[in-house]
Amino acid sequence: MKTLKLKKSLVALTSAALVSVFAVAIPSTANAVTTCVQEAITVNGKNVDYEKCTGTDFRGSKYEIRMPSKFNGTMMLYSHGIRYNVDLPPIPVVAPTGLARNYAPEIAPTQEVGELLLSQGFALAGAGVQIQGWNVTEQVYAALEVNAIARDKYSKINKVVAWGNSLGALSSQALAEQYSGLFDAVGAMCYADSALSEITMAGDFLWGVKTFFDPTIKLAGYSAGTAGYLEMLGDIGKVLVVFQSIEAAITANPISPTWPATSTVPAALKALPVRSAVLMLGLMSGISTQSNTFDASSGPAGALETGFGLLINPALAVLENGSTAALLGVVAGYDLEQRAGGIIFDNSNTDYVARLGADADTYAAALSGQSLGIAGMGAYLNRLNPAAPRVKSDPAAVAKIKQIYEPKGAITVPTITITATADQVTPPGATQYLIDQYTSAVSDGKATKGMLVNIWNKPADEYTQFSAAGSPVKPAVDTNGTGHCNFTTSQYMTVAKLLGAAAKSGKAPSAKTVSAAIKNDSNWFVDPTYRAPFLKYRQ
Repeated sequence: MKTLKLKKSLVALTSAALVSVFAVAIPSTANAVTTCVQEAITVNGKNVDYEKCTGTDFRGSKYEIRMPSKFNGTMMLYSHGIRYNVDLPPIPVVAPTGLARNYAPEIAPTQEVGELLLSQGFALAGAGVQIQGWNVTEQVYAALEVNAIARDKYSKINKVVAWGNSLGALSSQALAEQYSGLFDAVGAMCYADSALSEITMAGDFLWGVKTFFDPTIKLAGYSAGTAGYLEMLGDIGKVLVVFQSIEAAITANPISPTWPATSTVPAALKALPVRSAVLMLGLMSGISTQSNTFDASSGPAGALETGFGLLINPALAVLENGSTAALLGVVAGYDLEQRAGGIIFDNSNTDYVARLGADADTYAAALSGQSLGIAGMGAYLNRLNPAAPRVKSDPAAVAKIKQIYEPKGAITVPTITITATADQVTPPGATQYLIDQYTSAVSDGKATKGMLVNIWNKPADEYTQFSAAGSPVKPAVDTNGTGHCNFTTSQYMTVAKLLGAAAKSGKAPSAKTVSAAIKNDSNWFVDPTYRAPFLKYRQ
């Protein structure tokens, strides 16, 4: 039988995934001082002059405003995604040189997008927020402050678009719902669900990693102070070791890779290929089986083409996606516990086999069969198995997290979402929940009909590439429709243009307008009949 040569791919692929969501720039230690200066940049050969104002609001959040000399009347108010609420020492793969908490303001999804918007006459604004982590409340306040500062300084601002990525998208929607009349349009990109939804997804996956591969991972109930911080760092290290061990096993034998040495599951379970266990964890927690490199269906040309696509490709996608999900479970779980003063994650009554649903049939072969793989792994994960202890949340801590404002779908201004169907951090079910909330709010007379437009971002059906030796090859450009907030400059600018027009007209773009705007983008589609599965917390 032909041996697939995977050695050059997997470590690099999963290592890149571990870094993708959490890497942030180390901020300057200098204190922000409110000041305005004139600056100029060249964009596509065009000179763009603008006034840049920076400062710190009364709560301690840094802000930045850029006002172009040729202003079109609309300001884009940006809210960034989640950032670490702790400093990290040097950690291989995750933070090779260490990471400090980042409080710097962001005014656009990327520098290139910001420069293009300035060149088109849009003013830009954004905050850094004085508290990071799951900071929806603080982010809303920071956005309110920079909006007020900008409007007070520049009376010529007549329209404001609130937009954001990930947690910033959730914050932007919360901002618009709570302060009706302040904003003229909302852009929610890679929209996040509630803290409990996100931590359920990430926590389920991390609990599975702990239960199958390393029971010494703490997962929940981190201690207070320095001890808890060190426990969290220890979990990051253990997760890395597990994934590196699985990578090495698949490299050595992709058909029947062995389990990590740290695993304590019985020998009967270890007789299954570890790739089946990885896929099981992904399916039960809601991690996509399409990733940047793996499309869940393709195989290298030759004898193993069908087998690879059916048995191995989906598991490798979960492995690539799951690394970031596992770290989200560690870092976000720790952050939420510190905020709430107790355990947030709860799987005390979760039926993980039932969670598989139709996937139990779809991926039966990759899971090593119904009677052996699914039944065997399901029995070990069962809540009655003392070797797989469940986690019970602290009701008071959960109640505290539930006090964080969660959008209700009360949309009264033009709102546009863009959502990747294979996002492993903010899955499309988060946007689907917003859609359903909105539909209900319209029925109850709490939202304006026809104000929500949803653009879905889907990868091609087949895109995994292989070398001549049969090794999967990481794409030179990240696969659009996969990954977290992985949108192109063109896609961001398309949404910004639609939002700017909607803010001025007060109307959401028509289907004809959206179709014309996205006609050259093969990854985008608009379909009112499309439904993404909810995150497991909502099911």
